Amino acid sequence: MNVVCFLCLITSFYADKTYSTVCGIEVNAPAEVSDTIFARFVKDFQTSPDALFDWALYGTGTQEDQEKNTFLLEYKETIYIPEKNYGRIVTDIVIPGFTRIKNIMFEGKVIDEKKEIVYSEGLCVDTLTPHNISNFNRHFLIDVVYTGKLIDCGWGNIYIVPIDPTHSAFLMDINIKYGWFFNLFINMKVYKNSVEWRVNRYMQNLKNVAEKLYVEQQTSNNENTF
Repeated sequence: MNVVCFLCLITSFYADKTYSTVCGIEVNAPAEVSDTIFARFVKDFQTSPDALFDWALYGTGTQEDQEKNTFLLEYKETIYIPEKNYGRIVTDIVIPGFTRIKNIMFEGKVIDEKKEIVYSEGLCVDTLTPHNISNFNRHFLIDVVYTGKLIDCGWGNIYIVPIDPTHSAFLMDINIKYGWFFNLFINMKVYKNSVEWRVNRYMQNLKNVAEKLYVEQQTSNNENTF
């Protein structure tokens, strides 16, 4: 029997008043390269978050398809203090044609942990979940608590999972429990149009940048052998 593995799998569901998305994607680059890309993301988040829209968050902003613009975030300030496991984001939430809610602050626990590389040979991303990861090289957790009326709480994880010496995988899960205001118009269709596809685009961006870097490294190594 042939085993079919998907290069990318994304799914969303609703339970306990919480919208959740899980996205796994295979990367044609080793875990060391994927980790370099993620380190770049963390650095940009700390020092120049606007730069993220040039690569990691490229294409996730305002869309021509208005169904994908139900609500938008305009980042104003980001703070990440690794030694204190603390992060904070200040943003305006824009509901086009309706309102702008200014200076919404999300803050909470941020944990960045690394482990030695242990391969999961034959791993299929379509079977990978945050609950069955046996080996990861890097794990980033954001656990946000917001006590206002927009979002009750939210948390998310992203993992780098080594597959073999030339392949790895990214796995991301995000979970959002909206407050009463957003619950007036949020349903699964709206959530998928506003959140799910952006998660998918973000993961595809990370994959593309990691694979491009790996090709460049391989090309450079080959040139240096002559």
